[in-house]
Amino acid sequence: MSNLIKFTISLVSLLSIQLHAAQYSLDKNSPYLFGDWQGMRTELLKQGIKLDANLIVDSAYLVDGGYNPGSDPKYASQFLIGSTLDLEKLANWEGMTLRATITARQGQSLSSEDISDPSAPQLANVQANYGRGNSKSRLTEFSLEKNFKEQGLSIKLGRLGMGTDFNVMSCEFQNNSFCAAQMGKWQSGIWYNSPISQWGGRLKYQFHPDLAAQIGVYEYNPQNALERHGWNLSTHQADGITIPIEMIWQPKSLINALAGTYRVGAMYNTADETKNQKDIRTGQQQNHTYGAWFNFDQQLTSVGVGKQGLHSFANFTFHSRTTNNVDQSQQIGLKYYGVITSRTEDNLGFALNRIHINNRFADDKKQFNADAEYNIELNYSYYPTKWLMLRPSLQYIVHPGATHDVNNAWVFALGTKLNF
Repeated sequence: MSNLIKFTISLVSLLSIQLHAAQYSLDKNSPYLFGDWQGMRTELLKQGIKLDANLIVDSAYLVDGGYNPGSDPKYASQFLIGSTLDLEKLANWEGMTLRATITARQGQSLSSEDISDPSAPQLANVQANYGRGNSKSRLTEFSLEKNFKEQGLSIKLGRLGMGTDFNVMSCEFQNNSFCAAQMGKWQSGIWYNSPISQWGGRLKYQFHPDLAAQIGVYEYNPQNALERHGWNLSTHQADGITIPIEMIWQPKSLINALAGTYRVGAMYNTADETKNQKDIRTGQQQNHTYGAWFNFDQQLTSVGVGKQGLHSFANFTFHSRTTNNVDQSQQIGLKYYGVITSRTEDNLGFALNRIHINNRFADDKKQFNADAEYNIELNYSYYPTKWLMLRPSLQYIVHPGATHDVNNAWVFALGTKLNF
């Protein structure tokens, strides 16, 4: 059975259930467009079955600057369906959880088509949901997790995206330099975030309610990134492994007695085929590469209840100068939830990112005549209902593609997310 047929069957099955329940939909207080299916969804959740489906659309228009200003807007989308099964409730398997997620992306890239000089592509992307499987469906996750609650241990195995567990960051911006695990953006094709999955496993140990450590082992196989291999389960052409380690500190009461999450980690990759791992200046074969990161998300003020107030976040990455085009990146930002007191889920966001080109890579290439690319985004996430999010944003890109030969770019964007 072809991948397209499998995806179509899954989609039709889900939509048939939702359309049957459509008469109970459009409740603005429900987290789902199609509602609770006459209570069926709540009942399934009680039994241990959680179903998810959402559609994200990133639209963007180049107002000024870049390579081709004033061109038609570009649209990129991602459709996701998934399920989480609590096997302790369903089959009395203590501490066991099964997860499965399928995604499909399509659309065009404003960054590659209009902002960038063809000789120096923009490093970031103003549409986070473009790329990494942009024309076909993908098996994004199929994993089994076992929690040993008494011992504080957790083991996860299966088809995984590395950024799901390591260098984790939220995704409340449209520019991908502020969205999810930044290691997956700048680690030269070695680190694969969702929607790409690979065979892997993660072991996590909870030393204390506030402190944990984890280590992972993931197959490195460049075939997984190819468009036609979204359902690739073969290890053919695998080249070594990627090993991330990370410490996670989650104080419940730190700045102004408010909670935060802090992560510090490193990764090591053993690929040794020249086409996958080489010295970026000499082209000579290398048998390893490495990288490291530090990131945090810290609430700074509290107004009212929950997360309402000012939040800060940052993500810093560091990469091998021997094998990596980018040797460092910095991301900092602020989010304020509840600018309008009655709208506690809405948030105003501002972020700045710097992506520094490795001098060893840039010195022999005339197009990289700026040492870094900078991305800035100001946005407002508006939730007219619990199942719909609208996020208008203004982005400014300084030295797109780390070159002075392309004008700085102003981009107006609108992100939309719909939970079914």
